[in-house]
Amino acid sequence: MTVLPQHPALDEIPVDPGVRRRCVQGLLVHRDWAGAYGLAAETVRLDEQHLRSTKEVLGRAFEICGEPITVARQPADRVVGICRHFTVLHTAFLRDQGVPARVRCGFANYFDRSKWYDHWITERWDSSRWIREDPQIDELQAKVINIDFDPYDQPAGQFLTGGEAWRAVRAGDLDASLFGIFDMWGLAFIAGNVLADLGCLNKVELLPWDSWGMGLGFGPHDSLRADIVENIDVLTRATAGGFDARRRRYTTDDAVRVPADITSFIDGEPVAVHLEL
Repeated sequence: MTVLPQHPALDEIPVDPGVRRRCVQGLLVHRDWAGAYGLAAETVRLDEQHLRSTKEVLGRAFEICGEPITVARQPADRVVGICRHFTVLHTAFLRDQGVPARVRCGFANYFDRSKWYDHWITERWDSSRWIREDPQIDELQAKVINIDFDPYDQPAGQFLTGGEAWRAVRAGDLDASLFGIFDMWGLAFIAGNVLADLGCLNKVELLPWDSWGMGLGFGPHDSLRADIVENIDVLTRATAGGFDARRRRYTTDDAVRVPADITSFIDGEPVAVHLEL
């Protein structure tokens, strides 16, 4: 998902990580923030949110506008996506420079301190620790949500991965009903993010509405069966054990490994999708 296409515009991006993050912000506009950037609802190209790979996203960006990639485009000339697109493109730019980076799927509580909203961010390695960075948060968004910390080097507790959220809820530390988005809240939604995050940790960064394996056994509005709860419990314990445990579980368990053929729920309707993995 994060392999960059061959394009002369990409040779113009400086090595500086701050510049690369700003390039991402100048190429994309979040579907749900479009109004804040002055875009009328009828002008938002919602079909672009279904683009999966960095190659597809950048290909669309170059079709829309020929401006240098280092120049922030007008909001109407940016590719429409969601938080997942910001962090996948950001991760691609970091990996291209040899910076270890990964996409994380989970929940953030800095959009509304009373809830934990479905959200995706980047983690990058700085030779001593994984830094959590949110490339979606530009100056406009930071001002609107009145963010009071550095979103590009987040302190602990601002973002929880799917597994971290699951363990906190199962321990009784947090309420499952506070996790989700739109009309989808609760333990089943958290379970979906556990599976998506495991895919991300194995460099298969899909769309939030993609489903496969164990995830096809429940929906975001469902009450989870006891066997699924037990399986997610075991999965989160295994994946908390480090890279080897995560990789072993992903590669040996058909219930969690992403196959070539998955189901994507487009506007609630299941659509068969074939991936080149």
